[in-house]
Amino acid sequence: MQFIVFSFSPFIWWLIKHRKQTTFFKWIGLFKPKKIVSNKGVIFAIAGYMIILLITHIPTITKYTQPSANKYSGLTFEAVIPILIVCFIQNGVCEEVLFRGFLGKRFIAIFGVKVGNVSQAICFGIAHVLFFSGDIMITYILLMITTSVGGWMLGYFNEKIFNGSIIPSILLHGLGNFLMNMSKFF
Repeated sequence: MQFIVFSFSPFIWWLIKHRKQTTFFKWIGLFKPKKIVSNKGVIFAIAGYMIILLITHIPTITKYTQPSANKYSGLTFEAVIPILIVCFIQNGVCEEVLFRGFLGKRFIAIFGVKVGNVSQAICFGIAHVLFFSGDIMITYILLMITTSVGGWMLGYFNEKIFNGSIIPSILLHGLGNFLMNMSKFF
């Protein structure tokens, strides 16, 4: 369901408003990335995102926010394939297409890179809090802050390091979630 909503909605918007201007894949940012900064910049961005991801998965938050990890608890290596699918398709592709490809690029076109990237990041944080069930307010606040910062970093990664391509953030988002889910087993 998430794949349909998160991917189909941007496609319909493009079909109605932008199909005469550019291809869907270019419009959404699904094109071969072209690195525009040094390797140090790439390493810094990846390390920063992984630190934010680790903070998001601290025990206080993880207790309430990791349903994908919980549904595989008790399984061993047979859980690897389903976790790969969830992390790279559901989280990586779907969330990046919607938040960085669709919302981020539209906000950036309207407000510029700084405000547009912050706007998509806040939407990303809100979306994670909306589907969250917990009873401790500080957990909501921490989740909102950490996912918003992570969303901002992924947007920055796409726009300032890889010339607008969302492919690097799809891979980074999927890899980060995969590593966090796999850490529950070992």
